Amino acid sequence: MNTDDIAITYSINNAGDSAVKEISRGIKAVLKAKPISLCILFFTPHYQPLIIREVLAITLRPKNVFALGAPMVIFQNKVLKKGIVCCCFSDTAMQLRKIFVKDDDTLNVEHLFRKNTLNLKGRKKILFSAISPKVNIHNYLRGIELALGKNFNIFGAGFMRKYGTNNFQILNDKIGEGVSSIIASGDFDINSAHIGGFRPLGIKFTITKVAPEKNRIIEIDGKPAAFIYRKYLQDKFSFFKKTDFCSFYPIGISQNNGYNIIHVIDLLEDDSIFCFGNIKENMEGNIMLSTPKHLMDTLEKTALEIKNKNKYNTVIVFDSLLRRRILRNDADKEISELKYILGEDVKLIGLYCDYQVLSGEYMHEFSIENHHLSMILLNN
Repeated sequence: MNTDDIAITYSINNAGDSAVKEISRGIKAVLKAKPISLCILFFTPHYQPLIIREVLAITLRPKNVFALGAPMVIFQNKVLKKGIVCCCFSDTAMQLRKIFVKDDDTLNVEHLFRKNTLNLKGRKKILFSAISPKVNIHNYLRGIELALGKNFNIFGAGFMRKYGTNNFQILNDKIGEGVSSIIASGDFDINSAHIGGFRPLGIKFTITKVAPEKNRIIEIDGKPAAFIYRKYLQDKFSFFKKTDFCSFYPIGISQNNGYNIIHVIDLLEDDSIFCFGNIKENMEGNIMLSTPKHLMDTLEKTALEIKNKNKYNTVIVFDSLLRRRILRNDADKEISELKYILGEDVKLIGLYCDYQVLSGEYMHEFSIENHHLSMILLNN
């Protein structure tokens, strides 16, 4: 995939039709008359998806459209609280499959993905999904695992609540809420990277009882789960429980010399922990903590490693809304610093979401992350 086959642009025009027309002019200025095989587009809730789809069909006429509404979007070194960002590919050698799953139909995920991935060829395969709040994420991931085995890299952006009227998705001629997925296959070079920045506190513990279908940790070290926070916070525990500070002290599960972060949503009256993430009995972990400085230091270190390891021409960023809350006044600086380190020649777009779904080395190592900045990296 050559640099000349990829174009990015954005618009902050208030009118949806004018914004899409502006984007189309920017894309055509780079790709000229080349056919567009895939148009990826992220938009804030100010824009109507029907208008976006209709104007794109007239102005750019892409073969495939994958668009996702988000509370904020990213273009180069800027965070846009209102706007549309777009990345178009003219690589006709790339095979693409589109799959839309209604939010109440996740039990059929295995069947739908088996059916739509037959005879899919190519050296590299990646699945990207946009996941709405009503989707049963555990049913969805189980279906993906059964259908695709261990041959796919998985990447997903998910939402736990609505931003604006709806978290709309556009997948070619479909507009709705559920799971929109696109599978790309070919001989392109595509990788992913993830930037954390949380440190473990206290002594390691073991999760001894869970109710994953209810997103609850029942017991830790054989005791009611919330005791680990009571023990750590002591006289501050009551204040902590009444406030929205749980997300600032997530649980880190030890994994591959690092930590998979479990988002703690609430400490319930029965002392169980209401959480979001991949939880299983016998997992070992710690309470985790970070500061704006540590997050920024980790970003600088990891971004430099990415830049020095390989040359990427396009980066698609999926940043965490919880991470943004922790960074506070440094939140926009995080994106500008990332772009500065990666370099002027790198094309960068992205969005903010509640969580990301990532695959590890093997499919059974699915990770649901709430505190990461994750990236899809495309090579020359």
